Amino acid sequence: MRVALFAAVGLLHAMSAAAQMTPPPPAPGLTFHEVRAPDGVPINAVEAGNPAGPVLLFLHGAYQSYLSFIPQLRDPALVKKYRMVAMDMRGHGGSGKPWEPAAYAGSKPWADDIHAVVTELKLTKPVLVGWSYGGYVSMDYV
Repeated sequence: MRVALFAAVGLLHAMSAAAQMTPPPPAPGLTFHEVRAPDGVPINAVEAGNPAGPVLLFLHGAYQSYLSFIPQLRDPALVKKYRMVAMDMRGHGGSGKPWEPAAYAGSKPWADDIHAVVTELKLTKPVLVGWSYGGYVSMDYV
């Protein structure tokens, strides 16, 4: 029983590591960015819309990803008016999934991730749109 359990854990770890190394598939109208957080965790950010428009930065809920915001990222009216960015928070979606508990502890890692995306993508005065846990994380940044 223990051998099977350890084998299953090993398989899940290998699958998780492979998922971290696999870039997201190309999607029409979406631009993918990999931004490094200050602690080195890769953060997946997906962009759509008008590069000159006001910026909306979408933050998903727990156990979700940028895919939560596909309807917004593909909405013709929003695409025409806004520059929209949806990021996968650490431990979620296409972002890095560090094993160390300290990588998730407190508000600083989460706030630093948002700051890294805002800085790297040169997002001017982004309006943070947080859904569920994303609202909580947006307050870490603010």
